[in-house]
Amino acid sequence: QVARFGVSFQEPFLWDTPVSLGTSALVFDRRFRDWSEQRLGGRVAFGYQWTDNDVSTSIAYRGESVKIYDPANPTFPDLAEVLGSNALHGFKLSVANDTRDSAFFPTSGHYFEVSGEQVLGSFTYPRAMLDLREYGLVPERPAHSGRHVLSYSTQLGFTGSNTPIYDRFYSGGIMFRGFEFHTVTPIEQGIEVGGDFMWINTVEYLFPLTADDMLHGAFFCDFGTVEKNISIDWDQFRVSPGFGLRVTIPAMGP
Repeated sequence: QVARFGVSFQEPFLWDTPVSLGTSALVFDRRFRDWSEQRLGGRVAFGYQWTDNDVSTSIAYRGESVKIYDPANPTFPDLAEVLGSNALHGFKLSVANDTRDSAFFPTSGHYFEVSGEQVLGSFTYPRAMLDLREYGLVPERPAHSGRHVLSYSTQLGFTGSNTPIYDRFYSGGIMFRGFEFHTVTPIEQGIEVGGDFMWINTVEYLFPLTADDMLHGAFFCDFGTVEKNISIDWDQFRVSPGFGLRVTIPAMGP
């Protein structure tokens, strides 16, 4: 269960320059199975577009106040050390290469981003992420509609061993279809403890079902794992194939 409120502002060309500005603020109260969590925080980021729609870099700061309460197992060490209020200050540097034909409904090109973050506050730890998405156009109609798209995406993440339980990696739900939210994670003493290493992948084939491209079908396979450290326990490696429908309504925006 979650109650979430947020506001954000994005200026892609600050004062008609290649510099971008992004700011956001949020507050949410989330009830996990093993604890409840309140967060109040904000983020500010500056970016620079080196080439049109291609290579960009950004620096960002996030600050959050994280309150952990109502633990399922108050004596579990990873939960006990974070009970109460925690301060989080993260400084992040990222580089991205984006050649997609559309950010909202890509059919060709790729998106690649690598980032590193140093977190200070109640806990000190580094964090690194790699995000890769590749889109290949198979057939299409002569008018460039009715496109069939084969795509692959992977997320690879590392975080320091001092990372608190509320900022470790978890997956499941929309990030890993076929598994409940927050359940793709190591479990100790019945507690979903999160991992210091994440590798999540998706292969998907998207095809049109109607002539106006409003309705698409999709076959997909999500696979990967979240581990306590940088290793893969193949007994815990998860694979989830499936199919679904995707509806695009132009009147509702991208």
